[in-house]
Amino acid sequence: MVPPDSRLRRAGRRYRALSTANRLSLWTGVIAAFAFAVPTTVSAWQALFPDDPATLLVAPNDQSCLTRWYVADTDAELRSGVNGAASPEQLTAWRQEGRIAHAGTLEAAVSVHGNAGASVEIRDISVTVTRREELAPGTVTGPPGCGAGPDEPAYLAVDLDTLPLNRPVPAAYLLRSPQQKAARRMEEDMGTTVSLPHTVASGDFYSFFLIGHTQRYDTDWRATVTWWDGKEMHSRTVSDPGGKELRVVPTGDDPT
Repeated sequence: MVPPDSRLRRAGRRYRALSTANRLSLWTGVIAAFAFAVPTTVSAWQALFPDDPATLLVAPNDQSCLTRWYVADTDAELRSGVNGAASPEQLTAWRQEGRIAHAGTLEAAVSVHGNAGASVEIRDISVTVTRREELAPGTVTGPPGCGAGPDEPAYLAVDLDTLPLNRPVPAAYLLRSPQQKAARRMEEDMGTTVSLPHTVASGDFYSFFLIGHTQRYDTDWRATVTWWDGKEMHSRTVSDPGGKELRVVPTGDDPT
């Protein structure tokens, strides 16, 4: 059996082995999504939470070029579509319907936007595993590779298999625990590790990739971002934009 840290680091090495232009194209799609969504999303957030000093934007990476997908045997006819030229929008729809799931790792782009009037200080990013089950029989696809992309944001990688169920685990633990050593190596292989606390100026953004990894279980999980506005603490949940928990399943093999 391949040790957990070996699989995590191998994923990082595949990523790092790409050229500077190619290796970060997984970020291209979500940055583009943010660019189009920011004005509308921020305005909608401020309408719902008029007194909230920050807006939280979340976009799971559904780009097919660097994403491995799990398709259950009961939905085998979908395999050709996932392996073909399905658009990110179609993959997102299938994921939200529960017909496919991220395999091995799930990257969620998270951006905190400081609303007008004051800066905020991000104090914590906790992660909670809410479901853990044996995976039903199915097939895992392999990513075909990507095109060009920009510089990367910061990363917080989490080995979900080591976390307790239904208990928030703070960033202070994730960034220091020996159980998360392999995940931290993955951060080092991919770019810059998240550093907290981090101040977000009014009108500015702080963006990072939150990466959940499993090699054992069909896992639902979410994260919580906590920030201080100078007077009060605020917390918001990082989950699928449709309101569901983030889901990642094991690959069942050791791709090279």
